[in-house]
Amino acid sequence: MAGILLPKQNFMKTILIATDFSNGSRVAALWGVQFAKALDAKIILFNAYKVAHAVPSFNVGISRYDIMMQTDKKLMDEADFLDTKRSLIEIICDEGEPEDAIINIANEKKIDFIIAGMKGSGKSFKNIFGSTAVSLTRKTNVPLILIPENAGYRNPETIVFASDLGVGGDLHAIDELTDIFRFFKSKLYVVTVLKNKNKEWFEVLNTPQTLRKAFEATDTTFEYPVDIDITNALNSFIEKNKAEMLIMMPHRHEWFERIFKKSETKDMIFHSYVPLLILPEKLLEKNNTIHNKKAVEI
Repeated sequence: MAGILLPKQNFMKTILIATDFSNGSRVAALWGVQFAKALDAKIILFNAYKVAHAVPSFNVGISRYDIMMQTDKKLMDEADFLDTKRSLIEIICDEGEPEDAIINIANEKKIDFIIAGMKGSGKSFKNIFGSTAVSLTRKTNVPLILIPENAGYRNPETIVFASDLGVGGDLHAIDELTDIFRFFKSKLYVVTVLKNKNKEWFEVLNTPQTLRKAFEATDTTFEYPVDIDITNALNSFIEKNKAEMLIMMPHRHEWFERIFKKSETKDMIFHSYVPLLILPEKLLEKNNTIHNKKAVEI
């Protein structure tokens, strides 16, 4: 295993690894198994299958049961490959659209992280990440880790957190991940890309103390690279600092939305060379409600 197996902590995580049995999914699953071992977490290996309608002119069709059993067999073979002792992995399959089935089982099983693969080639965002990954990004209410097709496992000891200084939701996101930061003793870079230093520097100087306070328990540095191309700035920063993971909240960031909008015209491509942890907006809203409730009770 790459990295090290860290001491056990007092929290137990459950990780859902989504697979379609492709090469990209195999890479993501291998990464997910190592991540789970490091956290001493439980794993659910999941596949969603579809049942094709039989052609009327041919009175032949494969039953739902047959497809389910075939899928179950593939999952067992994959689980045997990933964990020969079969001590870590539970397998589950279900019929349905992949993104919906993944989210449903994640909620049912109270999953802490969903792990899925990215595609490594193509000229649009959808081709790079895969249509299921794109849909998951938009729909998930569970933290989602997307693994590049050529990624090998490294403990996330250096993490880049793409942040908007004006977003209060970042505070609740950090609460959600503090255990992970502490567990891996991660160095965290909170990176806000400035398009115009002269216009935005006042905002930097007045970074909310509540935001700085949220990171007090972690080894954190605030960085403000200047670049009109936000994706280029983030990729350069990740490469320079040899980061193992990028964290972002897509619905909260203008640049992420631009990637989605331009994916059809192929004008802009975001190549992620490290695992990409996406914190869903729904999760942040849920945490915000919890924090507000606690404040009222106090």
